[in-house]
Amino acid sequence: MRFPVPGRAENYYHGGGTMAATLSETRNGVLVVRFVDVELSDEFRIREIGTELVALAVQPAARQLLLNFDGVSFMSSAMLGQLAILSKRCLTHEVILKMCNVAEQMREVLRIVRLDTLAEILADEDEALKAFRRERRHRGTNLDSASGTEFDIADTYRTAAGQGDAEAQYKLARCYENGRGVEQDFAEARKWYEKSARQGNANGQHALATWYAYGMQVAQNYDEAIKWYRKAAEQGHADAEYAMGMNYAYGIGVKTDLAHAERWYRKAAAQGHAKAQEAVEQILAEK
Repeated sequence: MRFPVPGRAENYYHGGGTMAATLSETRNGVLVVRFVDVELSDEFRIREIGTELVALAVQPAARQLLLNFDGVSFMSSAMLGQLAILSKRCLTHEVILKMCNVAEQMREVLRIVRLDTLAEILADEDEALKAFRRERRHRGTNLDSASGTEFDIADTYRTAAGQGDAEAQYKLARCYENGRGVEQDFAEARKWYEKSARQGNANGQHALATWYAYGMQVAQNYDEAIKWYRKAAEQGHADAEYAMGMNYAYGIGVKTDLAHAERWYRKAAAQGHAKAQEAVEQILAEK
C-alpha cells in the first residue's frame, strides 16, 4: 500500500554522509537523515532504507536522530514497519528519535499506527533541532517532576489489570508502550494489549490490530490485523471504523471495495472522526 502525500518540496539536501538510500549529516550534535527516493514504496528499496537507518542508529556518536521527510511523496505500509523497527532499536541504544517535514496525510497514518507516540514529529528541521536542544537542557528535570505521579498511575493500572480489568489492561499496555511510569517495554505492551483485546475491549482490539498491521512485536499479519480492526469497529470504535475504511479503499488485507470503504468511513464520520469526514467528502466529490 502507498500513502499519498500532497505536493513535493525540492530536495535541496547536499549533506556529508551518503548511503544507497539515505543521506545524512550532523547538525548541532543531531544526526539528520534524508531520503533519496521521492516514493518510499519499493519493497527492496525499503529493506535497504531499514538496514541503513538501523546502522546509523547504532553508531556510538548517534545519541539524537532526526528523520527529515522533506520531498517524500509516498510511504508504504512496509516503510511504516521499518520505522517501528527503528524506534525499537533507538530505544535499545538510548537514541532519541524525532521526525520532521511529515506531510499532514502521512502524519495521520503515523497517528493511526501510533508511531507518533514513539517519535516526536516536528514541523521542520529547525524546529526539531530546537526541540533536541530543549530536551538536552530540561530532560532530567522534567522526568524527575513527572515520575512520581506516573509511577502511581501505572501501579494503579497494574493492580486492576492483574485482576482482569480489560480497560486497565489496555491502559497499562499504553504505559509500557510510551514509557509512562514504567520502563518502556514493547513486549509487555503487546502482552497487555492482547489480554485486553481477547476480553473484548475495543481499544485493546484496535491497538493489537495496529501492531499486526505493521509488524510491531509480532510478525506482520494483515489477516490478524483485519480480524481485530473489524472486532473493534463492530463495537463502534471510530479509529477502527476509519481503519476499516482505509483497508477497503486501498485493498489492505481485503479486496478493494469502495462501497464497503464508504460504509465504514460514514460510520466513523458519524462519530465526528475528522479524517473519515474528509474521506466521505472526497468519495462524494468523485461520484
